Amino acid sequence: MHGHIVAERSCWRVLKASGDGLRDFLQGQITQDITRLKPEQGIHACLLTPQGKALSEVYICQGKGDELVILTPAHVAVETVARLRRFSLGYQLRIGIVEELGVFSLQGTHTGEVLAQLGLPEPQDNWLACSRDAQGELVAMLMPREPRGFWLIGSKQTIAEQTPGQLPEDQCEAMRIIRGLPRFGEEWDASLHPLNANLIEFDGVSFDKGCYVGQEVTSRMRWRGGIKKKLYRVQLPDTKHGIAAPSLPCPVLSTQRIGEIRSLAFDADGQCFGIALLPIESVNEQTPLHLENGESMRVIEPCHA
Repeated sequence: MHGHIVAERSCWRVLKASGDGLRDFLQGQITQDITRLKPEQGIHACLLTPQGKALSEVYICQGKGDELVILTPAHVAVETVARLRRFSLGYQLRIGIVEELGVFSLQGTHTGEVLAQLGLPEPQDNWLACSRDAQGELVAMLMPREPRGFWLIGSKQTIAEQTPGQLPEDQCEAMRIIRGLPRFGEEWDASLHPLNANLIEFDGVSFDKGCYVGQEVTSRMRWRGGIKKKLYRVQLPDTKHGIAAPSLPCPVLSTQRIGEIRSLAFDADGQCFGIALLPIESVNEQTPLHLENGESMRVIEPCHA
């Protein structure tokens, strides 16, 4: 064992954006406050429709010079670029997908050694803290915070050459589920408002910034008690290694169906963990929950950064 694992995250695409007024433009487009974006600190946000529905989940970090690097789920990358370009009338901006750039997950006890090999200082301990190599071409972003791991953002070829023996992506995806890190396009989509998908818990929204597309619906959800459900980490305690997980989405019941498990994965000990959409009230009241076959289900915690 090398004390670390690396896996390409092909489910993400890397966009680059530059031009005069870029940050002012993005301030009116994303749910998070762009002024929080610093060279040493990335941000998480959503792009919404005017009706408040999610178009994309994004992570943004400082690139080379004044350039910004935007990560978006691969299945909505083209749509995300089109939306940003369409709303950028009056700005001289350059926004597009950079196919030679990729996102890689770096996890394990010896990640610091890998960062040093790549010429990257260790980021600070804040969620989405960032560091860059001397050329500004390679970025490390803290993801997740506990247990400490990183996303590497840069040339696919360079990262692959310097981190041999990469893990299959499906194994890294299982780790994501076990740790309770939901992803747009998997555990949630446009049918679920981002506040019900734990956008607050993942520090992806500001309620103090100026106007942005979809703000009215989002603010009303918060202040009028519209957040009735959330995504939670759950465990199926009776599931043993070698037994197939339930088919998804898997209904969750109390006296009737009240939610569903949207993803499941086994850990190294054969225990089954998942991410479920559940009513906040039922969880807070510790209502006993079970699957259709009567198997019990334990709620661990809300999904959070």
